[in-house]
Amino acid sequence: MKLAAIPMLIIGLCIGCSSTGTVTSEQLKYTKWQLSRVDGLAIPASYSASLSFIEALQVNGFAGCNKFFGEGQLDDNHLTVNKLGMTRKSCGDKLDEFEQQFLNALKQGVPLQIQDQQLVLNGEQTFAFIPAS
Repeated sequence: MKLAAIPMLIIGLCIGCSSTGTVTSEQLKYTKWQLSRVDGLAIPASYSASLSFIEALQVNGFAGCNKFFGEGQLDDNHLTVNKLGMTRKSCGDKLDEFEQQFLNALKQGVPLQIQDQQLVLNGEQTFAFIPAS
């Protein structure tokens, strides 16, 4: 009887995490996300961006024009990327501005949640990511 309660407890904990949006570094480890919406609007194909988490919350991705990498820190559902490095090419004013907004959100720290199988960064702008394959 006690053994039967363990799976129910695990299911309850998982549902609790997904419904509250609480995110842990273990949930992010080895995941890759593709940007799908900014402020609720679908993004143009030319504005593609991705975000990946690897061992020890190392972060890397593509910001629309340049590749980036850094050390992620997760505190109370806020993601901050420290020691952010990136390639340095320009892709035009609009795309460069979009990229800077995204990277600034990561550098400054942004509230983070997982909801409806999406990774959502809720800063000055809302960046919604879907799992990438």
